[in-house]
Amino acid sequence: MPTQRTADPKRLIAFQGAHGAYSDVACRAAFPRMITLPCNTFEDAFQAVQSGGALLGMIPVDNSVAGRVADVHRLMPRSGLHIIGEHYERVNHHLLAPRGATLRTVRTVLSHIHALPQCSKFIRQRGLKPVVYPDTAGAAAEVARR
Repeated sequence: MPTQRTADPKRLIAFQGAHGAYSDVACRAAFPRMITLPCNTFEDAFQAVQSGGALLGMIPVDNSVAGRVADVHRLMPRSGLHIIGEHYERVNHHLLAPRGATLRTVRTVLSHIHALPQCSKFIRQRGLKPVVYPDTAGAAAEVARR
């Protein structure tokens, strides 16, 4: 199977985040025959489509708990791109920690700015410090490296 580096751009769908992020999951659910192209920022994902590096981009515009995704609402009007469809993705968050950690030893929670409010009750009840990370999958990878 081709990777995003070797694939025809017409088979690529750009998203913000790392492989495994909720946007990656949404891309794979909505377009199972396409190859996902991770981008560091929303702007990078828009640029991938604008430059022809990807055929499509799948970008979250609203979150049922955290509201609209402000960066996207700022970028979209001047991008020259337009919405051609929508996909709703249910998310289920999990608390991950390095091997040997327990709920008593965890002090901080790394996650996406829109995922943290979805878990705010859990975080607050345990006195944890929320730390914003670019995407959920990247946060999980960072925790695994520690």
